[in-house]
Amino acid sequence: MFPKNDRQAQLLNIANNLAKEFEKTAAEHDRDGTFPFDNYVMLETTGYTSAAIPTEEGGGGHTLTDIVLAQLALAKGDGSTALGIGMHLVTTGTEAYNKSWPNELRKKVFSDVIQHGSLINSLAAEPLMGSPRTGGQPETSLVPKGDGVWELNGRKIFSTLAPVLTYFIIYCTVDDGSGDVARVIVDKDRSGVKIDPTWDSIGMRSTGSHDIVFENVIVKKEDFISQRSLAENTTAMSSGGAWLPLLIGAANLGIAESSRDYIVEYVRNRNPGGKSFLKDIPYIREQIGRIDTKLIVARNTLLNSAQDWDDYPDERENLQSHIYAAKLQATNTAIEIVDICMRVAGGEALYKSLPLERHFRDVRGGIVNPPIEARALEFIAKLALE
Repeated sequence: MFPKNDRQAQLLNIANNLAKEFEKTAAEHDRDGTFPFDNYVMLETTGYTSAAIPTEEGGGGHTLTDIVLAQLALAKGDGSTALGIGMHLVTTGTEAYNKSWPNELRKKVFSDVIQHGSLINSLAAEPLMGSPRTGGQPETSLVPKGDGVWELNGRKIFSTLAPVLTYFIIYCTVDDGSGDVARVIVDKDRSGVKIDPTWDSIGMRSTGSHDIVFENVIVKKEDFISQRSLAENTTAMSSGGAWLPLLIGAANLGIAESSRDYIVEYVRNRNPGGKSFLKDIPYIREQIGRIDTKLIVARNTLLNSAQDWDDYPDERENLQSHIYAAKLQATNTAIEIVDICMRVAGGEALYKSLPLERHFRDVRGGIVNPPIEARALEFIAKLALE
């Protein structure tokens, strides 16, 4: 049963309280396609934005399991905000575990997150290349200008949190004849950085996932996180870690849990024609049982996979298939649950004044968030067959 300790309970309580506040404006931001700036102020003031940063560096020091549990709760209030802050938590949480950045760079970014509420996200996808997991060469390029200086040019899409990001981690080609790719950190105030407000989607409409354009942006040696061949990078990305899949799964499953809570309350109080409540109809009871069964299985898979990742660091290579399976289980189950809820509610589920149609649109995003189903299944099958 979760929460399993006081630290999990503390973060979960913060997430539950935030979800209640976010729920008040979620429909409005979805309808208008606006960004919920106030939500991110609340996330900062409660310490949620620094939850994944180690305590020795001034952060909350929360584990992946703690944060998956909290994200499930946060998404019940607003899926877009949960997905958005999830991208920041993926970045800080992964680095807290891996410590793959230069030490000074990590200390600076983590300090800015804690002291100034700075947010960070990795920007990799591009209009032509799509996801870097395809193994494609990014068009965004770094051109050497001498004396440890490069110029960055290109466009990134699906840049979640664009309106509030302080730092961007840019995946780009090093245009020096080597064919290498690199990851560099750029801050929002550098000359040549521009947000192009392109985000107008069917779901997750208030994530602010606009395009970000880089025009002759100066990058220095100390901004580099990594540089390696394209083949090495593709191999490194094939495993993918746990933070991104599990936090995507949590955001989507949390939305579905909100649909579940709505439909349970709906059938408890709905008495069409004054003859009997919907909750007493056998078919309706069967559907509620089906919803809860799916939710229990998906939640447990998600949380237990996170717990294993935390508890058995030496086994993470062997756990990768479990992580991918948990993500698929969560995102596919979220779609199934919301669909059942809409069938139970009937025609009223289509009203924009009710939350189900928003949930219906939002959970579709999990289909295209990495790892997509085809790649996850191929990874799992490879372990079985080769």
